[in-house]
Amino acid sequence: MLKLINIVQNNNFMEADYIPENSTTKGHVTLNVITKESHADLVENYGSMYGRMAINGLRNTLDELNKGKISEISKERVMWY
Repeated sequence: MLKLINIVQNNNFMEADYIPENSTTKGHVTLNVITKESHADLVENYGSMYGRMAINGLRNTLDELNKGKISEISKERVMWY
């Protein structure tokens, strides 16, 4: 499980904090909604898999917004793998 929290979209960027399962430490991810470039600050001892999952969570949220599946961004999203 991975939690995305504090999800926000400001101008051309969507960003969130993420918390891997069994961790109390947060990482941060940013997605440029125009260019689709992304960046993840990794959580120590958890590797890059969780950062990639968090970026995919932002991409899915953006896709749902663009397709009208959701009308606003939830502040939190839980993802299972």
